[in-house]
Amino acid sequence: MPQKFKEIFNREWFEKHLRRKSNGIYEIRCTINYIAYSGAGKTIDTAAENFIKSIAESGKNSNKQKAASRRVLFNDFAEKWFKLIKKPVVKATTYSNYLNVYAVHIEPFFKNKNLDSITAMQIQPLLLKLERKKIYNILRNVKLLLSQIFQSAVGERLISFNPMEGVHTVKHETKKSTALTVIEECSILDRDCPYKLSYILLLFCGMRRGELCSARIEGKFIIVDDGKLRVGQTQTVRKIPITPMLARYLDGVSKKEFKTAISVKPDILTKTFKNKICPNHHLHELRHTYITRCQECGVSREVVSVWAGHAADKTMTSTVYTHFTDEFMLNEAKKVDYFDRLYNR
Repeated sequence: MPQKFKEIFNREWFEKHLRRKSNGIYEIRCTINYIAYSGAGKTIDTAAENFIKSIAESGKNSNKQKAASRRVLFNDFAEKWFKLIKKPVVKATTYSNYLNVYAVHIEPFFKNKNLDSITAMQIQPLLLKLERKKIYNILRNVKLLLSQIFQSAVGERLISFNPMEGVHTVKHETKKSTALTVIEECSILDRDCPYKLSYILLLFCGMRRGELCSARIEGKFIIVDDGKLRVGQTQTVRKIPITPMLARYLDGVSKKEFKTAISVKPDILTKTFKNKICPNHHLHELRHTYITRCQECGVSREVVSVWAGHAADKTMTSTVYTHFTDEFMLNEAKKVDYFDRLYNR
């Protein structure tokens, strides 16, 4: 009997499980963890060697079976990732946007593909397709989602590396936002365009489009819920003083008209602005225009940052100890009056 066999099984165990068949062949049989093992041979040593081989081969097959059982489809894993990991940490609107990107661009591409078989070269055509179509915002979101999904799979030990590390895309320089010119600003103020009051509120308050629905008038201020919060953070509000520019257009506006203006869906405002109002700009640039005009009128950068909901800088003074009184804010707001500049050019 081989020395390795002797080290694993003692003599008593060996005698109990060894038998000799009527044809003279020796056989060793046993059951371990409900799996039957056996080895046979013309000599005891041969039978012992074959028995050890049967255990070794069973171990290899078992590892293969375990590996196969852990293979999962990319889309199955991605759907679980969305529900368990992504959904709890992002806002409902952001989650919905990500799901839409996944359903339209990612899910069909990876249909029936095993997670552990996907390589960088297999992903590359998807990204190149989006590049050729010049839909760079979608491309950015697809890359973000794929990187996060594959990285999560690495953490679950379903794959050994993130294939997104090997993909290549052309770096696209995003067009920087710019303020509207005074002529473009007048094009909104002068004509009876769709959702005019909605655009005026965005232009003269610097709100993000998602904050508009929370806007309400309290005295000489517009109050909005801060829209730049992560899930789990306490909701905060921002007080935006009504400037002379905004006061001109709020004069005579009824509560019903105001409510209608803040109730328009953000996507409708975005599409209408781009397609019918100001084709050379996007809606968010009304916010840039507000910030620019305030600074042009002499309001300090730090005060404008408070009105816009930005952190002025990273110093302790700005983030902790700066608290402006309402009176000070209203006095600063009086500076924002460039009506003559708009119409005497």
